[in-house]
Amino acid sequence: MPTKPPYPREARIVAVEKGADNQTVTWYQLRADHPEPDSLISEHNTEQEALDAKRRYEDPDKS
Repeated sequence: MPTKPPYPREARIVAVEKGADNQTVTWYQLRADHPEPDSLISEHNTEQEALDAKRRYEDPDKS
């Protein structure tokens, strides 16, 4: 089981194209460097959802 990440937590949003060459869809991944470098935390359909998840992930009051 992973340990709790140290605070302040930091995450980044990465846009990823998924699907066949003629029908790609952009997904937004939330990534952090805990427990491993470039760990996938979550995936989202919209950038706004990813930004909301990033805000919650980095919130020190959620410890």
